[in-house]
This record gives sequence, structure tokens and C-alpha cells, in this order.
Amino acid sequence: MKTKVIIENGETLIELCPENDFERDIIEKVKDKGSKFNIHTIFDADYSFGGHQKHKIAISIKEIR
Repeated sequence: MKTKVIIENGETLIELCPENDFERDIIEKVKDKGSKFNIHTIFDADYSFGGHQKHKIAISIKEIR
């Protein structure tokens, strides 16, 4: 999946662009989140000695059963 990050006029936009059927299926699950899936966004960063390391944003997609 290609990722594009645009920072402009104080706004940050992160775009995920699928490149195959598996990745398109993930995007479709996010689209159907209200009825079939729970979406949870996780931010994590390791702050050590005033520096920032291992920053990440994770998106968890779980089917509602």
C-alpha cells in the first residue's frame, strides 16, 4: 500500500492508496465500519531523554460478531 503524507497550511493529511485486492478489501472494511467493523486508532511513541523514537499510528479493524 502506498502512503502519501501532505502537510500544508497547518493541516496534515495521510492517504493510504491500495495497490492490490487484499489492500482494497481493507479500505472497504473501513468504509463499512458503522455496520460491520470496529475501527480503533492507536498512537504510540517512545519518549526517551528528550528525543522521540519509534513513532507510529496503527489502525485496528475488527469484525463485529
